[in-house]
Amino acid sequence: MKFFLPLGAGALAVAFALALAGPGKAVPPTERPNTALELFTSQGCSSCPPADALLVELSKKPGIVALSFSVDYWNYLGWEDTLSSPAYSERQRQYARARGDGKVYTPQVVIDGLTHVNGSNEAAIEMAMRNATEKLKNVRVPLSLHDENDTLVIDIGAAPDASDKRDATVWLVIAKKLETVSITRGENQGRTLSYHHPVRELMPVGMWKGEAMTIKLPLKELKTRGGDALIAFLQVENLGPILGIAEYQRGM
Repeated sequence: MKFFLPLGAGALAVAFALALAGPGKAVPPTERPNTALELFTSQGCSSCPPADALLVELSKKPGIVALSFSVDYWNYLGWEDTLSSPAYSERQRQYARARGDGKVYTPQVVIDGLTHVNGSNEAAIEMAMRNATEKLKNVRVPLSLHDENDTLVIDIGAAPDASDKRDATVWLVIAKKLETVSITRGENQGRTLSYHHPVRELMPVGMWKGEAMTIKLPLKELKTRGGDALIAFLQVENLGPILGIAEYQRGM
């Protein structure tokens, strides 16, 4: 099962017509590959603000790329999450099905697509990151983003020789660097909360088959999509492990 957000015709043109993968150049491996943290949260969840704040702090550490997905299944509690989407709730459920544990809750952090812990528990997150780093050390794939004029260039390296992971999707995330929301109803009434990299769009932009590849996308088009941050990651099919993740470092 693949995860696709509903996209307009313009976005589809970007994702499928303009994201033409060509022969990739060698991407040098980084000394410490980035770890992907996905926080599933809700503005209507009274347990979530500590996790939201922790994600902001963790995102400041080198080697961590963090994303915030606001789910919609708590919207009935008196406040409709302004950042929520049923697609984000479905992504969380798909992770639970892929793991086979059925565990869906907020705040939940998924680490490198492999495992999950309570998003408020910093010690558990740190341990899960160490475990993921060890488990993925022989299958990590270098990935980087840069711009050439008004084009976003995503370079994905080749699979390590001994890796059995050679089928994955290249995903592009359009997010906000930081979004602050004042909550006027529900369990968090009266609070002003900040969200790091709340995802606004998630789209597949290429298929990776174990060989180095390069994907080029028009920055001018991406700048109209409602975010000011771009992140790309490489994830094994059916919401498997995330082999590489990186953020575009220049301002949009």
